[in-house]
Amino acid sequence: MELVRYRPGEAIRWLETGAENIRRNAQNRGMNMLKPGAVESKTFGENLKTAAGAIFDFGKGTYADMIHKHAEDSEYVLQEKQFDIVNSGTIKSIPYDRVISILMRGDRTIFTLDKGSVTIKPVAYIVSGRIKVPVGWVRNGIEVPFEVLTVELAARCGVEVLEE
Repeated sequence: MELVRYRPGEAIRWLETGAENIRRNAQNRGMNMLKPGAVESKTFGENLKTAAGAIFDFGKGTYADMIHKHAEDSEYVLQEKQFDIVNSGTIKSIPYDRVISILMRGDRTIFTLDKGSVTIKPVAYIVSGRIKVPVGWVRNGIEVPFEVLTVELAARCGVEVLEE
């Protein structure tokens, strides 16, 4: 049986782009405070608010970078007798015959094992207005919808997917 790798879809690269934009805006805010006369023309409260906003934006950019890095470092590897969950360098191997049931609850898939459980959830969402769609997967180089991983794992485990 062929080795199959599921990695987060290409849409996660937008996290990196978003982080760059947030950092650039924060830097511009901070640099505007350093221009001659900028500090004197504003009250202490306004200056404090501008500085705090710039620091907060740097934090948001750093957080977006961390989420992007975590998403890039995670994957699901489907092998002949087991699947591996790879997260930031740690690998958890689960034999298919340990899976007792599979439950889809919204965008989360819960695998109940003979001892314990494992949850697969989206690494990110694409949001447009009121519509929120989970980012899909790249399966051996081909973009596929988010649900495909669950369907393939269910087939390999020989278990039917229940929906709640």
